[in-house]
Amino acid sequence: MPPKLSSLIQPRHLGLAGLVVLSFAYMALFRYDRLGIEEGAAQALLLNWSIVQQIASPVALYGMPDLRAIFFVPLDMHWAGSLVAAKVFTLLTLFGTALMLYRWAERVYSSESAMISTALLLIAPISAMQVDALGSGVFLLFCLVAACWLNEIMRNAKHALPSWFFLLIITCAMAVSLHPMGLAIPAVLLWQWWRADAWQQARGKFLGLLLATVVICYIRWGWYGMEAGADNPLVMLGDALLGSPLLRSPGWGTGLILFDLLLITAGVHLWRKCADPLALMLMLASAIGLLAANHSWAFLSWTAILLLGIPLLIEANTRWGWRSLLGQRGVLLLVVCVVATISMNADRNLARVSALHLKNNTDMVIAVLAQEAADASKPFIAASEWPARTLLACRRDVLPLPPVNKDLATFRKQISGLTHLAFDPRAPRNHDLTRAMAALSHEWETIALLPGGVVLKDKHPHQAQ
Repeated sequence: MPPKLSSLIQPRHLGLAGLVVLSFAYMALFRYDRLGIEEGAAQALLLNWSIVQQIASPVALYGMPDLRAIFFVPLDMHWAGSLVAAKVFTLLTLFGTALMLYRWAERVYSSESAMISTALLLIAPISAMQVDALGSGVFLLFCLVAACWLNEIMRNAKHALPSWFFLLIITCAMAVSLHPMGLAIPAVLLWQWWRADAWQQARGKFLGLLLATVVICYIRWGWYGMEAGADNPLVMLGDALLGSPLLRSPGWGTGLILFDLLLITAGVHLWRKCADPLALMLMLASAIGLLAANHSWAFLSWTAILLLGIPLLIEANTRWGWRSLLGQRGVLLLVVCVVATISMNADRNLARVSALHLKNNTDMVIAVLAQEAADASKPFIAASEWPARTLLACRRDVLPLPPVNKDLATFRKQISGLTHLAFDPRAPRNHDLTRAMAALSHEWETIALLPGGVVLKDKHPHQAQ
């Protein structure tokens, strides 16, 4: 390469070129059958598409959406209705967040740990899974980093309550609406403001952030549309490194190892009285996420392990190793090679999941409804436990599950316009609906009984008036 040309190419240019190559790898892992999307993400997309294209849609009946809909607003300009564009946008959000994390880790720890932790995060199977599902973990991580950045700008501002504070409130509200882990942002910021500022100076910031948090918690209490948590969090955490459970038997051994690493990493940082807001947010978010341990929690926990654990591993390897390259970095190189190999092997399995069109239990139920809705000449008005995901897959009218009335005649009138019902009869919240539909077995037939739920069909469907 000519010297003049090589002088124009900076390391950041090579990094951006690597992200371009990695983006093509991600797109090869995506599935394009409108399945596997989080309920909250599907609701946000459908709400935006309905508003932009002025389409009457029952999505307004699904309840208060999370503020992920604000993230998807740029898609409405030219890509309304495109699920691929939404996944690419989520991918760009992940890459932008990774660049900000790199700068943070470079400033707080070292460029070596920043490069290793960011690279391992980007090739992790849980990252590809979250992007493919439009998962809340990607947007929540962005909110954590953005909140710390805005807080730093506010600390250096001339005014006690700068205009950046209102952008910080919006960022906090977005995070809290996505997942209970978002509560880590107001908790850490309020605690640090309490320690650093006098009450009279920080009263406006306190009240504003606290009010925004309380309002969002009241609106989103229960966090409708969030991916259901696993009974055993260790199984879900193991997916962060092993990838999709559709091609393997679920186990908790890997999750136990990762959980131990998370505890050790958090314990060392707390023992050292770490005061960095992003580190505290990651640790607190991982602790809160145990109450709703889904893939978003696994993504945040794996991020915490990499960003906070790699610097500790480098420090330990340097302190205890011999005075040679192998002694100073031998353990680190071994860990990186093992993690990278397992991650890339799991990524290859994600491509197999997409190629074989494998589905989880809930998606198998939705696929039955999509097959029933394929014939446009037949009436189809369904009520589903997962209305947004079902509407996205079926492209027909889908309503949420009807309330169960103790009077069977009244309940029959309530569902008289429906042709299909889909729900999980094993869920405690659906026991009343299960008993009511069992009493109407002479009018409704079971066309699919799957591990993820049941699909019922009206024996004498009629076009709703």
